Amino acid sequence: MRRLVMVLVVMVFGCGSEPLPQADAKPLTASRDALVSIPGYLAGPYKPQVVDGLTLAAPELANETIELRVWWPQDAQGAIPVVLFSHGNWSDRHKYDRLLEHWASHGYAVIAPTHLDGRSMARGIFNSLRFGQLGLIDARAADLQFLMDNLGSIQAQLPQGVALQVNKLVVAGHSFGAFTAQQFAGAIASDEGAVSRAGDPRVVGVIALSPPGPMFDVIHERSWLNMRGPVLVTTGTWDTNPQFWPDWRMHLMSHETAPGGQQFALVVEGADHYLGNLICRPEREEAPQRDALTMVNAASVSFLNAYLRSDSAAAAFLQSESLQDLTGGFARLTAR
Repeated sequence: MRRLVMVLVVMVFGCGSEPLPQADAKPLTASRDALVSIPGYLAGPYKPQVVDGLTLAAPELANETIELRVWWPQDAQGAIPVVLFSHGNWSDRHKYDRLLEHWASHGYAVIAPTHLDGRSMARGIFNSLRFGQLGLIDARAADLQFLMDNLGSIQAQLPQGVALQVNKLVVAGHSFGAFTAQQFAGAIASDEGAVSRAGDPRVVGVIALSPPGPMFDVIHERSWLNMRGPVLVTTGTWDTNPQFWPDWRMHLMSHETAPGGQQFALVVEGADHYLGNLICRPEREEAPQRDALTMVNAASVSFLNAYLRSDSAAAAFLQSESLQDLTGGFARLTAR
Protein backbone atom coordinates (compact mmCIF):
# COMPACT_ATOMS: atom_id res chain seq x y z
CA MET A 1 0.00 0.00 0.00
CA ARG A 2 2.82 2.40 0.87
CA ARG A 3 4.35 1.86 -2.55
CA LEU A 4 1.04 2.29 -4.31
CA VAL A 5 0.45 5.61 -2.58
CA MET A 6 3.89 6.84 -3.57
CA VAL A 7 3.35 5.85 -7.19
CA LEU A 8 0.05 7.70 -7.25
CA VAL A 9 1.73 10.78 -5.82
CA VAL A 10 4.30 10.64 -8.57
CA MET A 11 1.62 10.31 -11.24
CA VAL A 12 -0.31 13.39 -10.27
CA PHE A 13 2.58 15.58 -9.21
CA GLY A 14 3.44 16.54 -12.74
CA CYS A 15 3.00 15.12 -16.16
CA GLY A 16 0.78 12.19 -15.28
CA SER A 17 -2.90 11.91 -16.11
CA GLU A 18 -5.03 13.49 -18.80
CA PRO A 19 -7.32 16.45 -18.05
CA LEU A 20 -11.09 16.33 -17.90
CA PRO A 21 -13.21 17.33 -20.91
CA GLN A 22 -13.66 21.09 -20.74
CA ALA A 23 -16.35 23.61 -21.53
CA ASP A 24 -15.79 26.28 -24.14
CA ALA A 25 -13.39 29.03 -23.14
CA LYS A 26 -13.21 32.66 -24.13
CA PRO A 27 -10.84 33.04 -27.11
CA LEU A 28 -8.25 35.78 -27.41
CA THR A 29 -9.80 38.40 -29.66
CA ALA A 30 -7.66 41.43 -28.76
CA SER A 31 -6.14 43.54 -31.51
CA ARG A 32 -2.51 43.21 -32.46
CA ASP A 33 -1.87 46.75 -31.22
CA ALA A 34 -3.31 45.89 -27.82
CA LEU A 35 -1.29 42.69 -27.55
CA VAL A 36 2.08 44.19 -28.46
CA SER A 37 1.51 46.87 -25.83
CA ILE A 38 1.58 44.19 -23.11
CA PRO A 39 4.99 44.25 -21.41
CA GLY A 40 6.93 41.08 -22.21
CA TYR A 41 4.47 39.90 -24.89
CA LEU A 42 7.03 40.07 -27.69
CA ALA A 43 10.44 38.45 -27.65
CA GLY A 44 13.07 40.62 -26.02
CA PRO A 45 16.03 42.43 -27.60
CA TYR A 46 18.63 39.71 -26.98
CA LYS A 47 19.44 36.67 -29.10
CA PRO A 48 19.01 33.61 -26.84
CA GLN A 49 21.87 31.15 -26.60
CA VAL A 50 21.75 27.69 -25.07
CA VAL A 51 24.17 25.01 -23.96
CA ASP A 52 23.09 21.55 -22.85
CA GLY A 53 24.72 18.73 -20.93
CA LEU A 54 26.61 20.73 -18.33
CA THR A 55 27.09 18.69 -15.16
CA LEU A 56 27.59 19.06 -11.43
CA ALA A 57 27.94 16.26 -8.89
CA ALA A 58 24.52 15.59 -7.35
CA PRO A 59 24.27 16.59 -3.68
CA GLU A 60 21.98 13.74 -2.66
CA LEU A 61 23.81 10.80 -4.32
CA ALA A 62 27.41 9.72 -4.62
CA ASN A 63 28.69 9.04 -8.13
CA GLU A 64 25.73 10.75 -9.83
CA THR A 65 25.53 14.12 -11.53
CA ILE A 66 22.93 16.80 -12.16
CA GLU A 67 22.66 17.53 -15.86
CA LEU A 68 21.91 21.14 -16.81
CA ARG A 69 20.53 23.10 -19.74
CA VAL A 70 21.45 26.78 -19.59
CA TRP A 71 19.96 29.64 -21.59
CA TRP A 72 21.50 33.12 -21.64
CA PRO A 73 21.19 36.37 -23.63
CA GLN A 74 23.94 36.94 -26.18
CA ASP A 75 25.87 40.21 -25.84
CA ALA A 76 24.32 41.07 -22.47
CA GLN A 77 26.46 43.56 -20.59
CA GLY A 78 27.58 42.91 -17.02
CA ALA A 79 26.39 40.17 -14.70
CA ILE A 80 23.24 38.46 -16.01
CA PRO A 81 20.30 37.96 -13.61
CA VAL A 82 19.62 34.27 -12.97
CA VAL A 83 16.47 32.12 -12.91
CA LEU A 84 16.63 28.54 -11.61
CA PHE A 85 13.93 26.39 -13.23
CA SER A 86 12.48 23.09 -11.91
CA HIS A 87 10.60 20.89 -14.41
CA GLY A 88 7.39 18.90 -13.90
CA ASN A 89 7.41 15.26 -12.85
CA TRP A 90 8.61 12.73 -15.46
CA SER A 91 9.60 15.67 -17.64
CA ASP A 92 13.11 17.08 -18.02
CA ARG A 93 15.19 20.17 -18.73
CA HIS A 94 14.60 20.01 -22.51
CA LYS A 95 10.83 20.40 -22.55
CA TYR A 96 10.35 24.05 -21.59
CA ASP A 97 12.37 25.84 -24.27
CA ARG A 98 9.43 27.91 -25.52
CA LEU A 99 9.28 29.54 -22.09
CA LEU A 100 12.93 29.64 -21.07
CA GLU A 101 14.10 30.96 -24.45
CA HIS A 102 11.64 33.84 -24.07
CA TRP A 103 13.12 34.73 -20.68
CA ALA A 104 16.62 34.64 -22.16
CA SER A 105 15.55 37.00 -24.93
CA HIS A 106 14.64 39.50 -22.21
CA GLY A 107 18.08 39.37 -20.63
CA TYR A 108 17.94 36.47 -18.17
CA ALA A 109 20.13 33.41 -17.72
CA VAL A 110 18.00 30.33 -17.01
CA ILE A 111 19.51 27.23 -15.42
CA ALA A 112 17.34 24.12 -15.79
CA PRO A 113 18.40 20.81 -14.20
CA THR A 114 16.97 17.35 -14.77
CA HIS A 115 15.88 16.01 -11.37
CA LEU A 116 15.88 12.40 -10.17
CA ASP A 117 12.24 11.97 -11.19
CA GLY A 118 12.93 13.29 -14.69
CA ARG A 119 13.44 11.70 -18.11
CA SER A 120 10.92 8.84 -17.84
CA MET A 121 8.08 7.27 -15.91
CA ALA A 122 10.30 4.34 -14.88
CA ARG A 123 13.04 6.60 -13.49
CA GLY A 124 10.48 8.74 -11.70
CA ILE A 125 8.72 5.81 -10.05
CA PHE A 126 12.02 4.14 -9.11
CA ASN A 127 13.29 7.24 -7.35
CA SER A 128 9.92 7.91 -5.71
CA LEU A 129 10.07 4.44 -4.16
CA ARG A 130 13.73 4.90 -3.36
CA PHE A 131 13.39 8.20 -1.51
CA GLY A 132 9.72 8.26 -0.47
CA GLN A 133 7.28 11.11 -0.95
CA LEU A 134 8.97 13.64 1.29
CA GLY A 135 12.44 12.43 0.37
CA LEU A 136 11.93 13.12 -3.32
CA ILE A 137 10.39 16.52 -2.58
CA ASP A 138 13.43 17.41 -0.47
CA ALA A 139 15.87 16.03 -3.06
CA ARG A 140 14.48 18.39 -5.70
CA ALA A 141 14.86 21.40 -3.43
CA ALA A 142 18.37 20.22 -2.52
CA ASP A 143 19.23 20.20 -6.24
CA LEU A 144 18.23 23.86 -6.60
CA GLN A 145 19.99 24.86 -3.40
CA PHE A 146 23.14 23.13 -4.66
CA LEU A 147 22.95 24.98 -7.99
CA MET A 148 22.41 28.25 -6.15
CA ASP A 149 25.52 27.62 -4.07
CA ASN A 150 27.59 26.65 -7.13
CA LEU A 151 26.76 29.33 -9.69
CA GLY A 152 30.46 30.02 -10.04
CA SER A 153 31.10 26.43 -11.16
CA ILE A 154 28.24 26.69 -13.66
CA GLN A 155 29.56 30.00 -15.01
CA ALA A 156 32.98 28.40 -15.51
CA GLN A 157 31.38 25.94 -17.97
CA LEU A 158 29.78 28.71 -20.04
CA PRO A 159 31.51 30.54 -22.90
CA GLN A 160 34.13 33.06 -21.88
CA GLY A 161 32.64 36.46 -21.10
CA VAL A 162 29.28 35.17 -19.81
CA ALA A 163 28.95 36.41 -16.23
CA LEU A 164 26.14 35.39 -13.89
CA GLN A 165 24.69 37.49 -11.09
CA VAL A 166 25.24 35.30 -8.04
CA ASN A 167 23.63 37.30 -5.23
CA LYS A 168 20.09 37.84 -6.57
CA LEU A 169 17.89 35.32 -8.37
CA VAL A 170 14.37 33.99 -8.96
CA VAL A 171 13.36 30.35 -8.49
CA ALA A 172 10.72 29.08 -10.93
CA GLY A 173 9.09 25.79 -11.80
CA HIS A 174 6.13 23.96 -13.31
CA SER A 175 3.74 21.55 -11.54
CA PHE A 176 5.86 19.44 -9.15
CA GLY A 177 8.62 21.94 -9.94
CA ALA A 178 6.30 24.80 -9.02
CA PHE A 179 6.00 23.41 -5.50
CA THR A 180 9.78 22.95 -5.44
CA ALA A 181 10.12 26.64 -6.26
CA GLN A 182 7.50 27.64 -3.68
CA GLN A 183 9.55 25.96 -0.96
CA PHE A 184 12.08 28.77 -1.34
CA ALA A 185 9.33 31.22 -0.41
CA GLY A 186 8.25 29.23 2.66
CA ALA A 187 5.97 26.43 1.42
CA ILE A 188 6.28 23.14 3.29
CA ALA A 189 5.29 19.52 2.63
CA SER A 190 3.62 17.76 5.57
CA ASP A 191 3.81 19.19 9.09
CA GLU A 192 6.09 16.90 11.10
CA GLY A 193 9.61 18.25 11.16
CA ALA A 194 9.07 20.14 7.92
CA VAL A 195 12.01 22.38 7.08
CA SER A 196 11.39 25.52 5.08
CA ARG A 197 13.86 26.51 2.36
CA ALA A 198 12.85 30.15 2.78
CA GLY A 199 15.20 32.77 4.09
CA ASP A 200 18.03 32.73 1.57
CA PRO A 201 18.55 36.45 0.80
CA ARG A 202 19.57 35.64 -2.78
CA VAL A 203 16.02 34.51 -3.65
CA VAL A 204 14.00 37.63 -4.42
CA GLY A 205 10.96 35.94 -5.96
CA VAL A 206 9.26 32.71 -7.06
CA ILE A 207 7.34 31.83 -10.24
CA ALA A 208 5.02 28.82 -9.81
CA LEU A 209 3.40 27.59 -13.04
CA SER A 210 0.37 25.38 -12.32
CA PRO A 211 1.39 24.46 -8.76
CA PRO A 212 -0.41 21.51 -7.15
CA GLY A 213 -3.49 21.84 -5.02
CA PRO A 214 -3.94 19.51 -2.03
CA MET A 215 -2.18 16.14 -2.30
CA PHE A 216 -3.10 13.39 0.19
CA ASP A 217 -1.56 14.33 3.55
CA VAL A 218 1.65 15.61 1.97
CA ILE A 219 0.53 18.96 0.52
CA HIS A 220 -2.55 20.54 2.03
CA GLU A 221 -4.22 23.79 2.98
CA ARG A 222 -1.53 24.48 5.63
CA SER A 223 1.39 24.08 3.23
CA TRP A 224 1.49 27.73 2.16
CA LEU A 225 0.56 29.56 5.36
CA ASN A 226 4.10 30.92 5.62
CA MET A 227 4.80 31.41 1.91
CA ARG A 228 5.81 35.03 1.58
CA GLY A 229 5.78 37.02 -1.64
CA PRO A 230 6.92 37.97 -4.14
CA VAL A 231 5.29 34.92 -5.74
CA LEU A 232 3.58 34.61 -9.13
CA VAL A 233 1.19 31.66 -9.55
CA THR A 234 -0.27 30.77 -12.96
CA THR A 235 -3.07 28.43 -14.01
CA GLY A 236 -5.84 28.14 -16.59
CA THR A 237 -9.52 27.29 -16.74
CA TRP A 238 -8.74 23.88 -18.28
CA ASP A 239 -6.00 23.06 -15.74
CA THR A 240 -7.75 20.04 -14.19
CA ASN A 241 -7.02 16.48 -13.13
CA PRO A 242 -9.86 13.95 -12.77
CA GLN A 243 -8.47 12.28 -9.65
CA PHE A 244 -7.26 15.18 -7.57
CA TRP A 245 -8.03 18.61 -9.03
CA PRO A 246 -11.37 18.39 -10.84
CA ASP A 247 -11.71 22.15 -10.43
CA TRP A 248 -8.92 24.31 -11.87
CA ARG A 249 -9.33 26.75 -8.98
CA MET A 250 -7.59 24.24 -6.71
CA HIS A 251 -4.31 25.34 -8.31
CA LEU A 252 -4.90 28.74 -6.71
CA MET A 253 -4.88 27.34 -3.17
CA SER A 254 -1.29 28.43 -2.64
CA HIS A 255 -2.11 31.96 -3.79
CA GLU A 256 -5.23 32.21 -1.66
CA THR A 257 -3.86 30.75 1.58
CA ALA A 258 -0.46 32.50 1.61
CA PRO A 259 -0.04 35.74 3.57
CA GLY A 260 -1.03 38.77 1.52
CA GLY A 261 1.57 41.06 0.00
CA GLN A 262 3.20 40.72 -3.42
CA GLN A 263 1.18 37.57 -4.17
CA PHE A 264 0.17 37.50 -7.84
CA ALA A 265 -2.03 35.09 -9.80
CA LEU A 266 -2.43 34.74 -13.57
CA VAL A 267 -5.51 32.89 -14.88
CA VAL A 268 -5.78 32.19 -18.62
CA GLU A 269 -8.96 31.12 -20.41
CA GLY A 270 -8.76 27.62 -21.87
CA ALA A 271 -5.21 26.95 -20.66
CA ASP A 272 -4.50 23.42 -19.49
CA HIS A 273 -1.63 22.01 -17.45
CA TYR A 274 0.68 21.76 -20.47
CA LEU A 275 -0.54 24.68 -22.58
CA GLY A 276 -1.67 22.09 -25.08
CA ASN A 277 1.64 20.46 -25.87
CA LEU A 278 3.97 23.46 -25.44
CA ILE A 279 5.54 22.67 -22.04
CA CYS A 280 6.32 19.54 -20.03
CA ARG A 281 4.79 17.05 -22.48
CA PRO A 282 5.44 18.14 -26.08
CA GLU A 283 4.65 14.60 -27.22
CA ARG A 284 0.96 15.11 -26.41
CA GLU A 285 -1.39 15.06 -29.38
CA GLU A 286 -3.21 18.19 -28.27
CA ALA A 287 -3.56 21.52 -30.04
CA PRO A 288 -0.86 23.94 -28.91
CA GLN A 289 -2.25 26.78 -26.80
CA ARG A 290 0.04 29.48 -28.18
CA ASP A 291 -2.07 32.41 -26.99
CA ALA A 292 -1.97 31.03 -23.45
CA LEU A 293 1.81 30.68 -23.67
CA THR A 294 2.17 34.33 -24.66
CA MET A 295 0.22 35.34 -21.54
CA VAL A 296 2.46 33.21 -19.29
CA ASN A 297 5.51 34.63 -21.06
CA ALA A 298 4.35 38.22 -20.60
CA ALA A 299 3.30 37.97 -16.96
CA SER A 300 6.48 36.12 -15.99
CA VAL A 301 8.73 38.64 -17.75
CA SER A 302 7.00 41.47 -15.89
CA PHE A 303 7.61 39.59 -12.64
CA LEU A 304 11.28 39.05 -13.48
CA ASN A 305 11.73 42.69 -14.47
CA ALA A 306 10.05 43.89 -11.28
CA TYR A 307 12.09 41.79 -8.87
CA LEU A 308 15.40 41.14 -10.62
CA ARG A 309 15.73 44.59 -12.19
CA SER A 310 13.67 46.69 -9.75
CA ASP A 311 11.64 47.94 -12.71
CA SER A 312 8.92 50.19 -11.27
CA ALA A 313 6.83 50.07 -14.47
CA ALA A 314 6.79 46.26 -14.37
CA ALA A 315 5.84 46.32 -10.69
CA ALA A 316 2.98 48.70 -11.44
CA PHE A 317 1.76 46.43 -14.27
CA LEU A 318 1.62 43.45 -11.90
CA GLN A 319 -0.53 45.46 -9.49
CA SER A 320 -2.89 46.75 -12.18
CA GLU A 321 -5.75 45.13 -14.10
CA SER A 322 -4.24 46.14 -17.42
CA LEU A 323 -3.78 42.58 -18.70
CA GLN A 324 -7.47 41.79 -18.38
CA ASP A 325 -8.39 44.99 -20.17
CA LEU A 326 -5.86 44.52 -22.98
CA THR A 327 -6.88 40.91 -23.62
CA GLY A 328 -10.65 41.37 -23.31
CA GLY A 329 -10.74 39.07 -20.28
CA PHE A 330 -8.73 36.25 -21.88
CA ALA A 331 -6.08 36.60 -19.19
CA ARG A 332 -6.50 38.01 -15.69
CA LEU A 333 -3.66 39.07 -13.42
CA THR A 334 -4.61 39.76 -9.82
CA ALA A 335 -2.63 40.84 -6.77
CA ARG A 336 -3.21 40.50 -3.05
